[in-house]
Amino acid sequence: MGLSDFQKVLKKIDNKLNNKTSSGHSSSPTSSSNSGSYNRAPAPLPQVSANSGSPLSSSDIFSKPISSSEPLPLFPRRQHNLKPKGCSEGNESIQTNNFYNNLCLEDQSFPIWTLPYSLWFSKDPSQGDIGFSFNHTEANQRVFGPDPNSNPAQFYFNPPRIKSWYFATADINAREEVQLENHNKLSVIAKWNGMTFPLVHGMGFVTAIYEQGKVPVIGSQVGIQDFRKVGNGKYRAMLFNQVVWTIYVSGANGNADLSLRDPQHIVSDRVNGSCTIQICRGESNFYDETAGCYPISCNLSGSVDGSRGQYKFLYNLKGQSQSGKTLVWCLPHHQEVLVSSCKQTGLKLDSPTKGVMKAYVTNELVMEENNLPIQISWEPWSEISGCSTPSSYSNSSLDLITRAAEAEVKQDVVGMANIDSMYTSGKILDKFAHILFVCSNIIRNQALTAELLPKLKQAIDIFATNRQKYPLVYDTTWKGLISSADPGADFGNSNYNDHHFHYGYHIHAIALVAKSDPTYFQSDEGARAKAYATELLRDVANPSSESDKWFPQSRSFDWFHGHSFAHGIFASGDGKDEESSSEDYHFAYGMKLFGNVTGNVDMENRANLMLAIMKRSMNMYMLYSDDNKIQPPQFIKNKVAGISFENKIDYSTYFGRGTIGNEWIHGIHMLPITPISSYIRGPKFVKEEWDQILAPIIDRIPDGWKGILLLNLALTDPKKAWKWFSRNDWNESQIDNGMSRTWSLAFIAGIGGA
Repeated sequence: MGLSDFQKVLKKIDNKLNNKTSSGHSSSPTSSSNSGSYNRAPAPLPQVSANSGSPLSSSDIFSKPISSSEPLPLFPRRQHNLKPKGCSEGNESIQTNNFYNNLCLEDQSFPIWTLPYSLWFSKDPSQGDIGFSFNHTEANQRVFGPDPNSNPAQFYFNPPRIKSWYFATADINAREEVQLENHNKLSVIAKWNGMTFPLVHGMGFVTAIYEQGKVPVIGSQVGIQDFRKVGNGKYRAMLFNQVVWTIYVSGANGNADLSLRDPQHIVSDRVNGSCTIQICRGESNFYDETAGCYPISCNLSGSVDGSRGQYKFLYNLKGQSQSGKTLVWCLPHHQEVLVSSCKQTGLKLDSPTKGVMKAYVTNELVMEENNLPIQISWEPWSEISGCSTPSSYSNSSLDLITRAAEAEVKQDVVGMANIDSMYTSGKILDKFAHILFVCSNIIRNQALTAELLPKLKQAIDIFATNRQKYPLVYDTTWKGLISSADPGADFGNSNYNDHHFHYGYHIHAIALVAKSDPTYFQSDEGARAKAYATELLRDVANPSSESDKWFPQSRSFDWFHGHSFAHGIFASGDGKDEESSSEDYHFAYGMKLFGNVTGNVDMENRANLMLAIMKRSMNMYMLYSDDNKIQPPQFIKNKVAGISFENKIDYSTYFGRGTIGNEWIHGIHMLPITPISSYIRGPKFVKEEWDQILAPIIDRIPDGWKGILLLNLALTDPKKAWKWFSRNDWNESQIDNGMSRTWSLAFIAGIGGA
């Protein structure tokens, strides 16, 4: 899909959403109400360190860089044509694929989601006063379509830009840009018109810090029906949609009164110093305990011990509160594995697309996954009962695999791979690397291995020496490796779209070659390939931008959401999105194998932890078993998300739905099928998807998508999949260009299909 088509889709979506925006009606969250007197006795913040908690080992898997050297000189330096708004280009690495990136783009007015709140810079006079706006939407406000009564619905979204509140001052400069600093994967600081807004994933309050001399103005386009002071520095406000919010004031102006000037404006009566104003939805004594302090940043750390792994969000705080702690909201996949000693509050608020969030009184969150896929490596693997590791093969299955390999190794590897797309070339390299692995490690055919290996090495070396049709360049503006092609080419790679998809295939292919040829990295071309894959990994999955200043931390994978975002530096009214869950975890699998074959234990551990988190989150938010309790009941029958945005889920793809049914939507969540596939896509889910969606249409699918769907079938019924792939009347046109019959047969037989 080209950039122009991509932008047209986004514009169409934004227009549709803007036409449907309304003030909505909702109720207060489940809470422990305390609307009486409030006399806060602040406690100083406790001393915390990055090593607090109970890590599984003494080593932080995010502390050591993959490399800290300047990117290889074979990548020419270039400034990006698209400059980040409100950011100082310098030592800080600016995130391209995470929650705050909309604030860096176009006119900075597209919303962001810290969860559970959405925020945006409102500068359109037709939408009311100018200010830094925010809102929260409930599940009952979701819009389903195109037929709101259909089950399943094709999409649902949350009405955007309902301006419940906005922070402003009495002397607004509408032309002033929002300035961003302290860029972090999980947080950023925004400054505008003498106000500072810490923006942090899961923050319990929306906080504005007013500089000395600034007169606070708090507005609401929804309108304020009732406003009253209920304690020292505490106010209760009910809007005309009947939603109750609590407002807290602290700092030098803490004793200053706020008053209702008119149904849309609350103003302060004095400006004798700086002050902090915090707003939250609902009423609770837990808000009282935590108001006054706020996170200004959030640091990520983690540790792994065998099949157990922990990851921690450490919230760095300012201010004072009764408890000395803040309030943090967690998503469902956090809640299931939370191990830190947090005080549960009973507070609940809906997230836009990921179920019900819960609030905890804490300064850190520690989550522990206990099923890291350390048992899954190179050989075919499945969760199907009875699947053995290592795989065993019958003589007849080995004969058929060998015949398939004999035909496929004769193909023109170099010519097929040396094309104008990092994505498609990566798929081709990975296809032949799988064939090589089968020849070397499964059928153990030295002649076929010797025939294919030099051709595959030659093809990889084209990319490792940056001699492909559109060489990569190092972008000094956003700090990353991007295609030198036009932004409209190769799915928007040069604007940071899909880097984990594209580069994951290259990394995985190089790891497979090194596994098949243990001397590979000792040769000149192997050393170049290793260095090339290392640079790709730094671009997508740099563990720390402090240790490696040349790339942002974890460009693609969002450790709060539990999956990656593929959407790069294009502004979007629904936030970041991801289409292919399977190519997301394929990147992590390639990273795992590359870490294994290079002896980088921290890299392998990070990848295993990522995969365990994705197994949990994707089966909540993207892959829907019949018993899914997270997504709306009228959406679960789709079985897969399609495209997952921060604010919307759309059962579709950017390139269409399918020639027969919706097979493209399902196939893009399957490819490529590797040993890690069954870890994420369990047999129960795969069987439900097959029986309910795919079995009725499979016989009519004429092209390569058929092969993808039938190889995926092996994850629940390998014998049926084997029957199709082993038939005598084989049709090469019915498998994807990134698939091979050799690997398909070896995989299916290896998990018990033959």
